[in-house]
Amino acid sequence: MFKKKAKSNYYFDSFPRLHLQAVSIMEKTYSFLSEFDHDKVEEFKNEVHELEHNGDLIKHEVWEKLTKEFMTPIEREDIMSLLTKIDDITDAVEEIALKLYMYDYKELPSGTLEFLSLARDCVLASQKVVDAFPHFMDQSVMKPLIDEVRRLEEASDDLYEKDMHELYVVTAPHLNVEDGFKRHRGEAMYNMLEEIADRCKIMVSYVETIIYKNL
Repeated sequence: MFKKKAKSNYYFDSFPRLHLQAVSIMEKTYSFLSEFDHDKVEEFKNEVHELEHNGDLIKHEVWEKLTKEFMTPIEREDIMSLLTKIDDITDAVEEIALKLYMYDYKELPSGTLEFLSLARDCVLASQKVVDAFPHFMDQSVMKPLIDEVRRLEEASDDLYEKDMHELYVVTAPHLNVEDGFKRHRGEAMYNMLEEIADRCKIMVSYVETIIYKNL
């Protein structure tokens, strides 16, 4: 893909290193929900939190180095902001584990696995963007990667609309009070999955902002 190998840089290398925490949590979430077991939700939540904490350590390590740096390859504010936006993806994925535990999901909403697969694709696609960041001035490299994340986020919006319509228009007239809680869990799950895709789009859009600022 790349025309030539870019010179290694600590800050540019830190972006994919941090984003790998989001990928790790996403893969663990995908695996767990694919074979959902209510009895293991708390254990799953704790494992995910540990991975999220590792991401926080990476982010703070980079920030600490940044405070002592005289010169940086791009503006300090952009480095800090991009790290934060990457970490926001990790937090969005972790939210699923937290809500599974807090809302005591005993089963998954019907559209979960299809939506989860799309969210996973979006996280993996955004990893490719940060992997390629050393080539951020090469539009032939970056634009297709950024466009793919946007495409997946738009597909996520479409799926969200379909699933919410199912919850509120198709299913709702037949619900009793107890089923209303089931619908609440469904809405929460779809909101969380859409948020993952949204956070991926926000992150790659900021990468694009950095590109334009450095033209």
